Amino acid sequence: MSHTPDIPEQYVCKGCQAIYAGTVLKRGDTHHFEAPAECSACGSTAFVPLEQYIHEAGQSA
Repeated sequence: MSHTPDIPEQYVCKGCQAIYAGTVLKRGDTHHFEAPAECSACGSTAFVPLEQYIHEAGQSA
């Protein structure tokens, strides 16, 4: 049986729109993804999950 790797959750920086792979956090036998603490490009601490980005971007217009 082959292993299918998990695809990490992605986050979009609300300051400069850079996309980051989530940081893996292991809790017991499961793992979760978390946005970075700070954008290395612009220093922003505001991130939105990639799946929600289009909805967030539409609200700020």
